[in-house]
Amino acid sequence: MIGFRPALATVGIVAVAAAACGGEPKPQSSAQSDWDIQDGTEMSDTSFGVSAAPNGDLIVAAVTEGSLAGDNQGRRDVYLARYSPDGELRWSRLTGGPQNDSPLGVSVAPDGSIYVGGVTDGDYASPNRGSADVWLARYDADGNELWRKQFGRDMWDRGFDVAAFDRGAYVTGYTSSSLDPDTDLGGFDGFAAKFDAEGNQQWIRHIGTDATDWGQGSALAPDGGLYVTGYTEGDLSGSSAGDKDLFAVRLSADGSLDWATQLGSAALDWTQGVGLGPDGGVLLAGSTEGDFAAENAGERDMIVVSLNADGTEKWRWQAGTAGADSAFEVRLAGEFIVVTGSVTGDLAGGNAALGERDAVLVWLDLAGNVVEIQQFGTDAVDDATGLDVAADGAVFWSGHTFGSFKGPGAGAADLMFGRRAARGE
Repeated sequence: MIGFRPALATVGIVAVAAAACGGEPKPQSSAQSDWDIQDGTEMSDTSFGVSAAPNGDLIVAAVTEGSLAGDNQGRRDVYLARYSPDGELRWSRLTGGPQNDSPLGVSVAPDGSIYVGGVTDGDYASPNRGSADVWLARYDADGNELWRKQFGRDMWDRGFDVAAFDRGAYVTGYTSSSLDPDTDLGGFDGFAAKFDAEGNQQWIRHIGTDATDWGQGSALAPDGGLYVTGYTEGDLSGSSAGDKDLFAVRLSADGSLDWATQLGSAALDWTQGVGLGPDGGVLLAGSTEGDFAAENAGERDMIVVSLNADGTEKWRWQAGTAGADSAFEVRLAGEFIVVTGSVTGDLAGGNAALGERDAVLVWLDLAGNVVEIQQFGTDAVDDATGLDVAADGAVFWSGHTFGSFKGPGAGAADLMFGRRAARGE
């Protein structure tokens, strides 16, 4: 392990109020409040996903071009680590082949199994079928790999997110191949695939139109089905509003389509984060270049959408700076909604901007009004991308920094991640 730093108190945060399993380590006290960690090598290390384990531990999935937990296997490798609620490293693993292997989604099942998936350019689990393939792997709570699967066809296939359930997991993404001839819709489609705990594929289906459609984030529905979000350039559910529209679909556990919702402005709108909302609904997070919920503030704004359990819209929210701003993930955290993202200006107010791009955590109430904005980072580029909420309400976030967030930066980009105590602790 290179550059591991112990838990540190949070610094550099500006907060404002606004109107508008088997083998699981034993649970620890959640008395520890906020902490942040920066970790990396002399090469580029980036994280897009985190997941809270049943006992309150943090699982971090990252892409590394260096030797973060062992010798680099070639180009981009898969890094997986487990931390206690206090920010102490329990274990870390590094795997990879000679080509690019990237983990873009991670999710912990109720039994403590860790499912992680993404995209590979090489033979990560089996011979590559095209320019890029999807992969999914299962680990036990101690970090031992149980199996690894790779699939794709002759074109470009990319895994983007993972949603674990009791004895299995879904992997979602987008494809230009015909992964399932029965549901192939032409061009780029989103897709969702279901695997059991032994790594057997139960089903796979395309999501989209005859235009370009990208499936991205996913979340497990209360009944074991799946929510998927992304964007479409076609008429997925109604007529297209503009350049790209965001979409959300709900699939049953057997892969059948329950409903689809399409929303947008006259400009480009897309979502990549999805989480369960109040009363069985769903939350979406992404970006817009138009007037999606308010007048656009600049080049690109953050957006959040709340849908009811039947897919009808409940409310939408938009905010940004004069520059390019993005929302990456969204989760329900008790009586609040928390969003990760990055901004290129002063979103929190009070001259909060610290560098070229800052990480943000935005807290909304259940009606979509801003409660607090935490803007933090360095004088360089910082992004907050991954997000999950533990059973005790603690919020875990992850991202990457090109600066010195917690001590000197180790390389081109370092991992950064942390914990925020449940609101009211």
